[in-house]
Amino acid sequence: MALDMNMRMKQKQYEATIIDYVKVDNGHFISMSDDQSFMTLLRMTLIKELGLSQTDIFTPVLDPGQLLRVIKDVSSKHPAPILFMERAMGGRDLSFLVRQFKDAFPKLQIIVLTISAERERIMLLHEVGADNFIAKPLSTNTLIEKLAFTLKPQSKLGQLIDLAKSMLQQGQPEKALSLCEQILELKPNSAAGFLVKGDAMRQLKRPEEAKEAYQTASNQADLFLEPLRRLAELAGEMGDRTEQLKFLQQLDALSPLNVERKVDMGEIHLALGRPFEAEMLFDKAVEQITKEAMGSISTLTGRIAAFYTEKDPVTAEKFLRKSLEAKGRFLTREDINIFNQLGISLRHQGRWQDAIVEYTKALKIAPNDENLFYNLGMACAEGKDFREARRYMLKALEINPNLPQTGANIAFNLGVVFLQAGARERAGVCLAIALELNPNMTAAKQALARLEQGM
Repeated sequence: MALDMNMRMKQKQYEATIIDYVKVDNGHFISMSDDQSFMTLLRMTLIKELGLSQTDIFTPVLDPGQLLRVIKDVSSKHPAPILFMERAMGGRDLSFLVRQFKDAFPKLQIIVLTISAERERIMLLHEVGADNFIAKPLSTNTLIEKLAFTLKPQSKLGQLIDLAKSMLQQGQPEKALSLCEQILELKPNSAAGFLVKGDAMRQLKRPEEAKEAYQTASNQADLFLEPLRRLAELAGEMGDRTEQLKFLQQLDALSPLNVERKVDMGEIHLALGRPFEAEMLFDKAVEQITKEAMGSISTLTGRIAAFYTEKDPVTAEKFLRKSLEAKGRFLTREDINIFNQLGISLRHQGRWQDAIVEYTKALKIAPNDENLFYNLGMACAEGKDFREARRYMLKALEINPNLPQTGANIAFNLGVVFLQAGARERAGVCLAIALELNPNMTAAKQALARLEQGM
């Protein structure tokens, strides 16, 4: 009970932070997203949950080409807007915009929306300047919490760190150092506290003490990139290329998707007379940028294919194969949906055997994907091979026993396959679930009636 009360109090505190941002600080939200579910959630959270019904607090943007103009317009009226932006839209990775916008509008705070929570991707987003990130889908409470923490530290320690940073921005490193003492009294192992201390020492032209503070910050937080980045910069300023390379290598191990850093490392190797090591890094940089470009092409062609799936499966197949060709040797588990779409397009053409070929290829990438086994079962059922269809459906259920609960149509299809294959008990369970999810599903009622008549 006490725990529930504490959680409610925290939630109220988070809500108050957002409400104050709008009503006291003249805040404004910009959202660049083509995800209608997220846009609806954001609107409902602001209006219904937080009672912020003002019409001038939210600006939606659908075209990335218009975003710069919108940010300029909003920033002229609201000093510190918050931008929600998709990491990728229309097959384009938009991560590069984060750094550009942060450089042009220092008070702009950016929350990146992504469906991928991969550590390496999140590391890169933080590196390019994102203030926070949201992995979708998310709940209203999570959105409120993310917003509150982006707007304002929710602890005395965080507030002191922000104050010390502001002293540095105002060119007052002595006052920042005094605040660092308070920070480190509250939390002696605060990585953020040592980072600010290092920045203050750097402004005071005391590089050795800055280096010591940055190194301590890095030791206190293994995944904190900023201390290593500062150490690399400091080593570069001091002309120590070997030391600079060491810290860049540590950064690259933590955040390997940063192409520019690989180029910087290659340049240092060249300067140190190591052409072989330099060429290896340049090759990796080119491979990474190629992978990202091919990924964008694949996403775009996959999106185009979706327009044709129902009405023109032949054209859908053409674009889906282009999507797979674009990814080439860079195919990953994230691309399984392309195979699933391709298989469905082939099945719509009556080419269930070709669909099985594509699904089987995908199993080499994701051998434990229940959707692939389900689709294999559907393809076999369309070819009247119900024994094989049952085998694949059982494998799908072995991986995910709750698969029937994910949709009435899925439960119905499972039920029909089991019914045709003579697995009457399993058929009954799945058909009952289909009717539970959709009581008006006539086909499920008829199938269940046939099953009961045969008993």
